[in-house]
Amino acid sequence: MALRRPRPRPGLVSLVGLVAGVGSPGDIGSDAAPCRRGAARRPPAMVHWSVRDFAAMAGSSMTASILPPGGRAGEAAPAIARKTEVHIWQAPELAAELLRGDFHDFSYDVHTHDTACFALITSGAIRIRMRGSEFVARQGDLYAIDADEPHAGGPVDPGGWRQRTVYVRTEHLRSLLSDGEARGGAAIRGPIIGDARLNALFYRVHQESEAQGDALRREERYLRFVARLFERHVHESPSLAAPGAAPRAVRLAREFLDARLDQQVHLEEIAGAAGLPVFRLFRAFERHLGMTPHAYQRQARVRAAIALIRLGRPLGEVAAASGFADQAHLTRSFRRMMGVTPGVFRDATRARAPRA
Repeated sequence: MALRRPRPRPGLVSLVGLVAGVGSPGDIGSDAAPCRRGAARRPPAMVHWSVRDFAAMAGSSMTASILPPGGRAGEAAPAIARKTEVHIWQAPELAAELLRGDFHDFSYDVHTHDTACFALITSGAIRIRMRGSEFVARQGDLYAIDADEPHAGGPVDPGGWRQRTVYVRTEHLRSLLSDGEARGGAAIRGPIIGDARLNALFYRVHQESEAQGDALRREERYLRFVARLFERHVHESPSLAAPGAAPRAVRLAREFLDARLDQQVHLEEIAGAAGLPVFRLFRAFERHLGMTPHAYQRQARVRAAIALIRLGRPLGEVAAASGFADQAHLTRSFRRMMGVTPGVFRDATRARAPRA
């Protein structure tokens, strides 16, 4: 009797599975995709980046699809072929940028954000390095990092991790709870926040933003999240300095670098602008910002590139204007900080205008 070869099963394999709903305050679903039993074995898959139009989602999104070598959409790919995949979109009603990521074989370099960062781990675990200490966030954990707080991250094990992230200015969050302009400073008690109710609210807000569900319900949940965050996990004080505050010399050094992203600069020039000897400036810069002047310059260049990409500038022009030697140099630095290439990020921002 002749053996029949197994037939390919229909349906494009998505790297990130459908997310389960939250049935109770502590019930946070996993973003893990199910592994089907009995699927035919195939050669290792190639990653093909594509942009998809999620009609029900506000803002832009990007996704990587896995296709077998020479295959067509509709052919199953083995689970071992999963690669890093990142979706990013704007949420104007939240005054925030949202990310859903599936990270494999990837680690973040030391960097900072100009906003606060809140990330819920929906699968796996991430090891976070901050100012000489290490923290591990696992499935169901929410971690929070203040603006300008240097940090790096990587997988705890080869399985990688999945997370849902919100980037938002702390000042905006505080303004939601105030009748007028909030004063003083605020620092998030973190990085790991152990609050099941808070985490569940975050999860639902993020999930509903991606699906563009009922806007009013989403905004109400967001407000509840912010209120609980500030009530239980934020330290406020009129005399508290803003996170990342640095002495005048470091501020002058940053301004000098920011104004010369497209130029080659030397430590002696930076120190001269800051009014300190070279070594004193170097130590002060690293102590107060958590990174060297070179690391700061690279990060500032990537941020400048992001702004230019959003304006629709060609990538070659973006590379030159933001201080990179060429487009390949831009691509390497961009991916180490953002998890995706500049081209994928550009396509995502062009994918779709927000629904009216």
